[in-house]
Amino acid sequence: MKQVFFINPVAGKRDASDLLVPQIRQAAAALNLPEPEIVITRYAGHARALTEQFARDGVPAALYACGGDGTLNELVQGAAGHPQIAVGCVPCGSGNDYVRNFGEEVRRAFLDMAEQLQAVPVSVDLLSTSLGLGIDICAAGLDAQVAYGIPKFRRLPGCGGTMAYTLSILQVLFSRFGHQLRVTVDGESHTGTYMMTAICNGRLYGGGYMAAPYAAMDDGLLDMVLVQPIPRVKIAGFLSQYKSGKHLSRDGVVSDRFRPYLSFCRARSVEIEVLDGRPIIATVDGECQPVTQLCVEAKPASLTVLLPRPAMNVCGTITGAYRLPQEVEAAF
Repeated sequence: MKQVFFINPVAGKRDASDLLVPQIRQAAAALNLPEPEIVITRYAGHARALTEQFARDGVPAALYACGGDGTLNELVQGAAGHPQIAVGCVPCGSGNDYVRNFGEEVRRAFLDMAEQLQAVPVSVDLLSTSLGLGIDICAAGLDAQVAYGIPKFRRLPGCGGTMAYTLSILQVLFSRFGHQLRVTVDGESHTGTYMMTAICNGRLYGGGYMAAPYAAMDDGLLDMVLVQPIPRVKIAGFLSQYKSGKHLSRDGVVSDRFRPYLSFCRARSVEIEVLDGRPIIATVDGECQPVTQLCVEAKPASLTVLLPRPAMNVCGTITGAYRLPQEVEAAF
């Protein structure tokens, strides 16, 4: 089985290749494995193009995204629907929300090249959206508008993922937000004015905000949070509690403090139509775009991911609902 590490030299605050390349080679030698191929990506879309080539070849391969969520998304786009292509993630970006889904206590395992080279292939769901495929969260409204503004803050010295997210929130609070929407969940429609929505396969986004604290990436369902406008003086407190996932209980009940503004459901498909003529900012895994319509559907068992063993079965994120085809599992 071929193992390839795609290193994005412009992800995060510095080029990680100087550290990663010797670590990858040393780990492979210590495990008596063939030396993996290492590709330093040269342009946006480079990793996706090479992943699509591996998918067309039909040969089992373990491909690792060494960068941020954007680098991972390139591999996801290219590998989706090809179970013989397994996608791993080495978090070298600013936000690294995908890895945060498995808990900070096991983050070190994703940076351990020996653990990565022995990672376990697992089949997970994807989000199929009108913005493209995603593995984590599709959002629209205030939270997506915040993500839209993050890049300029990340360029500031010492401004990492969470800090950039917080600064962008402050900027958005002084702008106009809230849209009249038609929201259709599994075919049932209703209209209203909403501040934001998060449609979740994973648990976290925005540098650590826990929109769906009990979402699982392999249950075939989307965890959807829908938020009505909140008075500006209450938003800071709301977001602080929202960040830590205190708005929901394990059985999906909204906490008393959030009940006047927030609703929650699990679904297989969600459609959003803007009724007030103002495009809403939407995002999937950090890639942002203004839209007037948004369609999101769960795609069960659509991607094979590689998880370091300490990341398995953490916080219910991976429930073990799916098994890889026997011939594919044997290849890994």
